[in-house]
Amino acid sequence: MPLRERHLELTKEPLSPKVRSFLEAADLFCNDFFDTGANKRIPRFLPADYELVCRGLKTLKDGELLLGNRFCEWGSGLGIATCLASLSGYEAHGIEIEPELVKRSRTLAAQQQVPALFLESSFLPKGFDFLQTQGGRELMTPANARSESFAYEDCDWQLDDIDLFYAYPWPEEQQSHLDLFESVAADGAYLLCYFGDNDLCAYQKV
Repeated sequence: MPLRERHLELTKEPLSPKVRSFLEAADLFCNDFFDTGANKRIPRFLPADYELVCRGLKTLKDGELLLGNRFCEWGSGLGIATCLASLSGYEAHGIEIEPELVKRSRTLAAQQQVPALFLESSFLPKGFDFLQTQGGRELMTPANARSESFAYEDCDWQLDDIDLFYAYPWPEEQQSHLDLFESVAADGAYLLCYFGDNDLCAYQKV
């Protein structure tokens, strides 16, 4: 099935006091990660514009554009976007391969009393991989990618159960993320991508 980019007229409504409070706490939490030098062990982590991401999450949710409310973040980092999804009314799951980031995500969620779940795993399902090429990173897919459902280990849902995916890919990984979404998502599902510098895009599998 092809992907269709969907224009989002982001909500301009004031964010709730609870979300504002969380964003302030998350900003301090993120600053501590960098100020203590912990980021040097995980140099490919960069924070997004989380208020912009939150407005994208709310726009999709409030506009009733989604089939359901199950959310999955690919490469959830410190867990901030996943927590914002939870605060926006989603059943929120973050997938992160770095153990330290998973630990910190769970700490942030617990401190702020946000019911978000984090799985320590690659967001690439079994059989998928990235191949480094001159033009970036190309997605390698298993032969059954178009006919099978995929899941992560120790997870009670499959990827075609997800209504909204979110990712902040590196520039060389943007196309491969779109290809992965097209391969594993259900028809009607959405992918919200933050590409940096106020660039937030939504795609639907149609």
